[in-house]
Amino acid sequence: MTGMGFVLRMAAREIRAAPRRLLLLTGSIAIGVAALVAIDSFTDNLRDSVRGQAQGLLGADLALSSRQPLPKAAEAVLDTLTARGSSVARLTSFSGMAYVPRTSGTRLVQVAAVQSGYPFYGEIRTAPATAWRELQRGGRVVVDPSLLSALVARVGDTLALGEARFVISGTIVSAPGNVGVRAAFGPRIYIPAGDLASTRLLGFGSRAEYEAYVRLPPNASP
Repeated sequence: MTGMGFVLRMAAREIRAAPRRLLLLTGSIAIGVAALVAIDSFTDNLRDSVRGQAQGLLGADLALSSRQPLPKAAEAVLDTLTARGSSVARLTSFSGMAYVPRTSGTRLVQVAAVQSGYPFYGEIRTAPATAWRELQRGGRVVVDPSLLSALVARVGDTLALGEARFVISGTIVSAPGNVGVRAAFGPRIYIPAGDLASTRLLGFGSRAEYEAYVRLPPNASP
């Protein structure tokens, strides 16, 4: 009798002697396999959920930031990512004094000069809803609603920032990354990156944060 024949014969004997034991063993194996499949599925769903929420909070797959203009090494990385199909949007943040001539109201604000395309994930919701889409036309600013109260201003007023003048085109309802320490120093306002130079606020000794937000191609791992 071969070894396999002996095993099969003994297995048949055990089945005839205790069929309930076989059912219990089979059921235990089935439950164990089902539990492993469920855990793997839950893990995958959790990972996808965390990744999606992280993208929505950041507005991108990854970001580079510096207190100085990004160095050559970082720019080389961005050039490589762009060549491989990634999209890049720049955002420059700094503090400034906002002034509304109609009311003579003045307030320290956190300025974000943003390029078209940001955010890549999630959305910046404004009132009116078209304000964010129209921002890149130039000469416009979207502000935190608390700034209007502080300056006794309204949508349509002129806001002076440095040597530039902007029309307040709307207020922020929600925005990715619009939380944390920055908001404690003053309301945040958004201007087009193309109008940053006209403010003449960033010169020698100016403090600013330079950020580059990246959206990677599909299936690329950050």
